[in-house]
Amino acid sequence: MAELPTATTPSSTPDVTRALRQIEAAKLGADPDVAECLDSIGDLIRITGAPASIFAWVRHTFALENLRQYATRQHISLHESRAADEDQAPRTFVIWTAGSGGLAIIPAGQDPATSLLQLRKEVAQRAEETQQASDFQASVTDGHMEDLDSWDARISSQAGR
Repeated sequence: MAELPTATTPSSTPDVTRALRQIEAAKLGADPDVAECLDSIGDLIRITGAPASIFAWVRHTFALENLRQYATRQHISLHESRAADEDQAPRTFVIWTAGSGGLAIIPAGQDPATSLLQLRKEVAQRAEETQQASDFQASVTDGHMEDLDSWDARISSQAGR
């Protein structure tokens, strides 16, 4: 994320005034810690005179924190790709370990909110595959002797009834 601009004197442009009013409205009924955070954002807007840049920075920072927290809950390590631009993966992907964790490779410079959406999709796909493997194993334990494709066809046809 680019460095935030700074003004020599606090700004009172219409954009700054509008942003500060929005912050004050958002503080109504907010938790004291949230109100304090909003005050700090307001201070940054006053100092820089650039509400759009500050809001973009806040969105980026919050999305990055959400990404980190989600990855931690899922036992996934995050790593930004160092590949050359032409060799960058087009999306976030996960290399799963034999246990319950994984290693997520995030394309360099990708927006954290996009990375979070892609990571959630990877986790959901992994959960679906894990459930399918468990269901197949249960079918084998119940005495069904078939390969995965035959099992999948049988289960799919039963689900369609």
